[in-house]
Amino acid sequence: MRRIIPLLLISTLITACGGGDKRDVLILGYYPSSESEKIIEDLKPLEVYLEKRLGMDVKPFIATDYTSMVEGLCSGKIDASFLSPFPYVLGRKKCGIKMIIMSRREDGSIFYQSYFVVNSKSPYRSIYDLKGKVWGYPDITSTSGYLYPMLKFKKMGIDPDEWFPERVQLTSHENVVIAVYNGEVDFGTIYSDARKLLLREYPDVMDVVVKIDSIGPIPNDGVVVSPNLSPEIVEKLKEAFLEMPKDSTIYEKMKIYGWYGTAPAIDSLYDMVEEAARSAGVIR
Repeated sequence: MRRIIPLLLISTLITACGGGDKRDVLILGYYPSSESEKIIEDLKPLEVYLEKRLGMDVKPFIATDYTSMVEGLCSGKIDASFLSPFPYVLGRKKCGIKMIIMSRREDGSIFYQSYFVVNSKSPYRSIYDLKGKVWGYPDITSTSGYLYPMLKFKKMGIDPDEWFPERVQLTSHENVVIAVYNGEVDFGTIYSDARKLLLREYPDVMDVVVKIDSIGPIPNDGVVVSPNLSPEIVEKLKEAFLEMPKDSTIYEKMKIYGWYGTAPAIDSLYDMVEEAARSAGVIR
């Protein structure tokens, strides 16, 4: 049965937004991941930098999934967060979270793609080879891991309920890559840089987990802020990200996660993500 995500997906989970903003700690949310401790260690230089720029402590928070990340932003339990496009679209509809910074890819682009990947030892060379196979994806609110693949299937005239009755939600892009690497799923859908996250643990991952198709462009992920956060802090946070020195150890770590630079967010770009969700039948 097709899984529909209404725009009010998180309405029963999220408490009303409101209240003032007197604080000396900023809670910064990171992407859901199977390697929480590693992310916190990698991004420690970013926290130290932001603490100096904001004049307050910065504490990391890693949500279990994108829905709980949006829940935290709307309720004010998370002040700011790294967030991918589709959860952002859901969050801005629900409670007015705001994207303030977009990431830049290695080539300077503010767009990326969704990849369809298989194990190189498998016989699959196109999406048409995958009928009846096991599909591994991160989360139903993942932009490149679920939304855009669904759009691709629709454009190809494929009914995913008929073609892929067995699907495995694996909670993170890294888990999808590992599952394809180990042959635990027949194919996976990930964002275009996801395999690079595992190069340290799996040096041959780029050879073993191979792309057979893609869809895009998708506007990049970025930094979003809670509607509870004061305009003053929002502006300081935006300036801090835009002015991060490119030769710093911060970027050496952030490049692991596909961040090679920053740009002011262009909110209208995310309208295409909402339209993609409607076209794919993922939201009404």
